[in-house]
Amino acid sequence: MLFAGISLSMLMLLRGENLKMARRPRLLLCLAGVILAIDFMCWHRSIDLVGPGFSTLLGNFQVFFTALFSWLFFKQKISRMFMLAVAIALCGLLFITGVDWKTIADGYKLGIFLGLLTAVFYSGYILLIKASMDDSSVSSVPAMLTVAIPCTLLLAVITPLNGASFAISSSNSLFALIGVGVVSTTIGWSLISSAIKHIQATVAGLILLLQPMLALIWDTLFFGRPTGGVEVFGILLILSAIYIGSYRR
Repeated sequence: MLFAGISLSMLMLLRGENLKMARRPRLLLCLAGVILAIDFMCWHRSIDLVGPGFSTLLGNFQVFFTALFSWLFFKQKISRMFMLAVAIALCGLLFITGVDWKTIADGYKLGIFLGLLTAVFYSGYILLIKASMDDSSVSSVPAMLTVAIPCTLLLAVITPLNGASFAISSSNSLFALIGVGVVSTTIGWSLISSAIKHIQATVAGLILLLQPMLALIWDTLFFGRPTGGVEVFGILLILSAIYIGSYRR
């Protein structure tokens, strides 16, 4: 998050923008940063316990919680077609990751629980971003920097308390962290925050299911991950679900 904050600051200065915005969206974005930090902690621990594939599947249960919270707090209607799309998408994710439910150890159960908590916090983050970006005083890059600051500070406090270190072990790790900060966070977040101004939060949550699908594709292309017919079928299910869930007359 530190590298993301630096990258976002540089981009904001290049665009001639600043952090000035109305008080309400600023508070919402700061709260989103705190929630995102908790989301990261749950997700990374879940990855350690159950692996990246299943953890990503659990994190993408956010579509359920996003729709539920949108209905509870914003009175947004949920169509039967959307719920069908969510079910199809989750089936597709299940085909991609594959899970053996016969033997579940205690650590694995904890990983599942933390993965579901990831989904809860991530859906809260999406809704807070949506609520803040609806304000005309907010633009994408300053908004993401406002999120990154409290997220970085909270993680900086909690990391040493968990006995972890800030030391970067190698140059490859350094380049990877910079890549995550610049590509995934600065560019990715800015695109998401810009797009979420124009679509419903439930649709945004569904489209973000592309994340695990694209991760599988890149893993196959660049790292030689074996991909069989079952995984391909899962990808096709997710693409179909995204079309069904985002279709409008």
